[in-house]
Formats: sequence, structure tokens, C-alpha cells
Amino acid sequence: MIEAVRNAALLTRNTLSITPLIAFCFIPVYQDRKSSLPKLLGKVLAAFFAVEAAMFLVFLFFPSQSETFLNMLLCIIIFFYLYQKEVDLEPSHLWFVFMTACLIGSFTYLCYHVAHIFLYPDAMYDEPHLDTLLIQIACGWFLVLLLFYPAKKHLGWLVHHFHEEQVWRLVWILPASFTLFALVFVPYDNSLMYLGRFLEMYVITVPMLFVMLFLIYTMFYLAAHALVEQQNMLQKNAYLEIQAQQYHKLQAHVQETSRLRHDFRHQLTVLAEMLKTQSYPEMEQYLKQYISSVSGTPLLYCSSSAVNAILNHYTAICQASGISIQLSIRLKERCSIEDIDFCVLLGNILENAIDGCRHLQEEQRHITLTVLQSAEHILVLQIRNPYEGTLLIQKGKLLSSKHEGEGQGLKSVQMIAEKYNGVLRLQHEKQMFNVKVLLNL
Repeated sequence: MIEAVRNAALLTRNTLSITPLIAFCFIPVYQDRKSSLPKLLGKVLAAFFAVEAAMFLVFLFFPSQSETFLNMLLCIIIFFYLYQKEVDLEPSHLWFVFMTACLIGSFTYLCYHVAHIFLYPDAMYDEPHLDTLLIQIACGWFLVLLLFYPAKKHLGWLVHHFHEEQVWRLVWILPASFTLFALVFVPYDNSLMYLGRFLEMYVITVPMLFVMLFLIYTMFYLAAHALVEQQNMLQKNAYLEIQAQQYHKLQAHVQETSRLRHDFRHQLTVLAEMLKTQSYPEMEQYLKQYISSVSGTPLLYCSSSAVNAILNHYTAICQASGISIQLSIRLKERCSIEDIDFCVLLGNILENAIDGCRHLQEEQRHITLTVLQSAEHILVLQIRNPYEGTLLIQKGKLLSSKHEGEGQGLKSVQMIAEKYNGVLRLQHEKQMFNVKVLLNL
């Protein structure tokens, strides 16, 4: 029994090799953690010791031939469960980061066996040695430091800006497959590696595989970045088209106003004659026709022509849909938020509000939008609208009624709020939906 406990303790210490992988998992998503750094470190240490205890029991009661597979399986189950509880991000995105960490672990595992072959040429693969374990841990920290910048900048950008869920549900297969491949790409008898050129080929293959996978990750990032840029450009072009339409309407109105001013004295002559003859019904009808002819004017809400275009565009949609809309826009002459961000924000919250009103009785359809720059660097937006049915809100996020997962409109609003160090708040009470956005400009 004492010998079994000793062997289990020797095998358990191999779990130390996952310490750099835990650190890597938080590099791309550090800003999304739910706990402060000291609290997070405490949770990680507690989880690590819990895994150590679990691994000790596994190695004590199961044969050593299962050590590698059980080690990997337990670490994946326990750590990913705790990881996705601690980070406020889509599970599919976190799973890819987690599998990437496992991919790095697979390379440290291969490095471990390369060192094992050189130091113990006659040993079997499952004979544990402290010096090779230390080499594996050092290799792990080296790879984490080497990949720190691309993980923080590029992998971090991917999980925060690339939102094609179908891709995220498949792309994790690459690192997972290689991780499984690394488990079998090891010599079971070190002495066999000294036959012919096996050792030379093995040592060359490991770094070549690393370079190949790094290039695959680079191509994935470049393709995703190009797709996101294309989507942003299409969205920007759509808002520019709306802006151009509103500009042409405004230009046509200026010309029409000039004509009306020229003809106004003729209208007054006609009205004066009707008044003199007391033709009141005809006078009322004439006034209605005149008022109708000068309606539909694009309004100026602020100094930004793009924002004016968006507000006029959705106001026209509300009028066509029988939705009353009340706008209160109080902005300073110069606002620090970029026009494209402001238009995306306004467009998404107004579109959601309009969708929420469309299924109601016409007398119930109303939207109230307030945009207030309460201080030079603080912008507050609030929109209220009634809705029908039940809203699905999880962890402060509104789930879409059109597809699985979070609504893309409010997801874009959330990203813009985060870009400007702001907050998004969703509230619903008595069939009234309320969206509040605060931006620090």
C-alpha cells in the first residue's frame, strides 16, 4: 500500500505541467474575468489542489497505463467547467481558447518525451522522472511567453469580434485533434528511437508541426479579420446610403421650401378671399391640403448629418408602421463618439423597439428615445417600448426570439458600450422593455 501511495504521488506531480496552460487560458480574455486578480488567483489555486487530490485518487486506484488519458480528461472537465463560470464570454469561444491551451500542452508533452529519449535511452515511455517533468514545465512557460502577444492581441480579438457561431462550433476540432494525436505520437520504448534515423526525424517533426499549426491559426485570424471588416464595411455603406437618401430629401425640401415661400403670398390671397366670403369648409379643406404638402420634412436633431439621417430613417419607419415615437435629443455641438458607432447603436436599439411594437395593437405602439449628453464626456441613451409575450434574459443578455443564442443587435450595442468603457442595462417590467446605455467618451 505504501508503494502504491508513493507511485500515485509521483504520477500526480505530473499535473504541475498544466500550470502554464492555466495562465494561457486567461491571456486573451483577461478583461472578461468576473473576479478581481487576487480572488481569481485564489480560485485557480483551490481548483488546482482539487485536481491534484482527484488525480492522486485516480492514480492510486487505477492502473498507471491510464494515467495520461485520465489526467487529460479530468483536467479538461474540471478546469473548463470552472473556467467558463469565471469568464463572461460565449462558451464556444472559451472552448476554443481552452483547446488552444491543450494544444500548447500537447507540444510540451512531446518536448517531455524528446528529453526523456535523450536522458533515458533505455527507458519505457511511462517511467516518471523529475528532471524531464521540469523540462516540460519550463517548455510550457516558454511557449506561453512566446505566444503571449499573439494570444492577447490576435486570439483576444477573435473571441471578442468574430461572431460566426457555426465556425466556433467547428474550429475547436483542430486543436483537439492534434492534442489527441500527440498522445500517440510518442515512443513506447526509447531504445527503438536510436534505430536508423527515427530520433532525427522525430526531433525535426515536432517543431515543424508547431510552425504548421501556428500558420493555420494565422490564416484563421486573417480570414476572420477580413470577414469582419467586410461586414463592417457593408454596415457602414448601408448607413451611408440612408444618410444619402436623407440628404437628398433635405435638399429637395430646401428647394420645395424656396418655391413655397415664393408662392406663399398667393396662398394668403386665396385664404383671405375664402375668409371674406365665409367659405369655412372650403377654407379648412384648403388648409389641410396645404399642410399635407409641406409635411414629411427631415428634421435636424444634432450637428451630425449621419445621426440625423438614422433618426429620420427610423422615424419614417415608425410612421409607416403606425408607431408613435417621441424623441428627446440633447447633444453638444461636438460629440466624441464616432458617427458609425453612434449610428450602429441607435439603429440597433430602434430596430429592436420597432420589432417589439409591431405585434401590438396600434394604440399600444409607442417608443420613447432619450439621448442626453449629461456632461462633456458622458453620453446617456434610454429607449422604452411595450412588448408582447415573454422575454428571455440570461446573465443580463437578451436571447433572440428569431434564432438560438443572444440577439445580435444588442450584442453590437454591448460591444460599443465596452469600446467606450460604458455599460448596457436591460430592464423589463409590466410588459415594458427599457434599454439604458451609458458611454464614457
